[in-house]
Amino acid sequence: MNYHAAADFLSDLRRFALDPGTGSIRELLAHLDDPHEGVEFVQIAGSNGKGSTARMTESILREAGYRTGLYTSPHFDDIRERVRVDGRTITESAVVEFVEEVRPFLVERAVEGDPITSFEALTAMSLWYFGRSDVDVAVLEVGMGGRLDATSVVDPVAAAVTAVSLEHTDILGDTLDDIAAEKVTVAPDDAPLVTGATGEALAAVRRHAPDALAVGVAAESPDVTVRYDGVVNHTEAGVAITAADWNVETRVPMPGAYQARNAGVAAVLARQVGADRVTEAHLTRGLRNAHWPGRFEVVERDPLVVLDGAHNPGACEAVAETLTEYDYDALHLVFGAMHDKDHRSMVDALPAAASVRTCAPALERAADPAVLAAAFETVAARRGVDPEPATWRTWFEVQPPLGQRIARLRDRS
Repeated sequence: MNYHAAADFLSDLRRFALDPGTGSIRELLAHLDDPHEGVEFVQIAGSNGKGSTARMTESILREAGYRTGLYTSPHFDDIRERVRVDGRTITESAVVEFVEEVRPFLVERAVEGDPITSFEALTAMSLWYFGRSDVDVAVLEVGMGGRLDATSVVDPVAAAVTAVSLEHTDILGDTLDDIAAEKVTVAPDDAPLVTGATGEALAAVRRHAPDALAVGVAAESPDVTVRYDGVVNHTEAGVAITAADWNVETRVPMPGAYQARNAGVAAVLARQVGADRVTEAHLTRGLRNAHWPGRFEVVERDPLVVLDGAHNPGACEAVAETLTEYDYDALHLVFGAMHDKDHRSMVDALPAAASVRTCAPALERAADPAVLAAAFETVAARRGVDPEPATWRTWFEVQPPLGQRIARLRDRS
């Protein structure tokens, strides 16, 4: 088997579990002789920001001398991006070895009518790879929720809920309280849950995790205070984090006020893992080195070109807020989304644009570009924007996947 066949096998597995929970992945890991035992884990849940926070946490811990693992989702171009050891992606040969080892087991489960999902298999692959790589601590980004997520097969030494908003309501519940109840189950046994939630979401988190440590701006009276100092160049922003017995001022390579909160959550998590080992210097350097593609990633300066993976209304609001820190003549949007997202609310959160081009990635979940264009038309009409009928179709053009163009932009930046 070659790498591409192995990657296709993992990607083509069932998307949703017939019986959600950790039972299936426990059986798969048992089939592999529980390779993850002996590794410490940090688990990060949340509606937004969990990927960035996971990357920052891993960067700090690596700076402090830990051998680190990092598991995130989704990926941009290659499933190997999801699994990293000391910053390096899992090798192609390791992916092939894993698939060859588990394929008979997975096929048998599918024949028996109890298939394992792609996310469960990829999570198992990450734990298998971390174990065989002698990782000290691995940071896991939760896929969805917390209680029933495959990553919850581990018992974390530290954990966070970055934010809580109304998402995946058909699975997690239709209130903030319901969703918070699902997410806070990642809380560790021996350390308080860390959260960047605010307002009603923070109240919901604390109803289910009363001892949760809140990270936020001073006006919220949090346990750990963050300050956002704005962009200092086109790719970095200044942040300050103040706890009871430590203080950090640094830069992060992910602009946006929300990233200051994520940086604070990451710093607290890293200190929970190794308070005697993770110093202020490690926090400073680790946060500044936490580069992460697709999080308000400036790939060109003139004209300004930004890539962002915003996937729900809250994330789109954050993009809109961060855009106000940059100078540009006119806003031109290229927009794609999955079909199960709240398109109209996402569009409503974005600033008015001079032009919009809707597109679709090569995924079954991708929303029809015409549907997305209709959402922009509806919001534009409500805002009082009324282009000439003859030009309306050119305002919202359908574009093919942009992966090759993005790769070229990154190469130039």
